[in-house]
Formats: sequence, structure tokens, C-alpha cells
Amino acid sequence: MKKIVIIALGCLLTLSFAFAGEPTPADQKWLAVVEKMVADGQTKISTSSKERVSLLEEWAGKNGYSVEVTESDAGYRAQLSRHLAKN
Repeated sequence: MKKIVIIALGCLLTLSFAFAGEPTPADQKWLAVVEKMVADGQTKISTSSKERVSLLEEWAGKNGYSVEVTESDAGYRAQLSRHLAKN
């Protein structure tokens, strides 16, 4: 009986680690909205979720932006800026 419980817990832990790095559909939708906002020229983004801040930082790094994040009582504020090429 103990072996079954241990095996079941092991499987649950393995599955939880496998899905831990995947953004939720809501987070993906939020990022799509943020991409549109940035395309329209908005550079100030706010959220209450640390996971979304991490998602934004990852997206910004891939797309040539830098992010400055400040934490407040209401959540997080991110200021995006575009990297300029230096010659």
C-alpha cells in the first residue's frame, strides 16, 4: 500500500513540474494584448501577477526591449524601452 502511495505522489510531482513552466491561456491572452499595446506605442504596463512580469520580461528580451519593473502595493509596473543600435 505504501508503494502505491509513493508512486502516485511521484507521478503527481512529475506532472506538476512538467506543466509549471507553461503560461496559462489567460496569461497568453494577456501577453497578446500587451503586444498590441506596445505596437501602438504604449510603454507602461501594470499587472498584479509576478508570473506575468516574468512572461513580459521573457517576451521583451526576445523582441529587443528592456524592462524596468517596480513593485507597489497594487502589484507591478513595468516600463518598456527599445534597444537602439549603436554604430
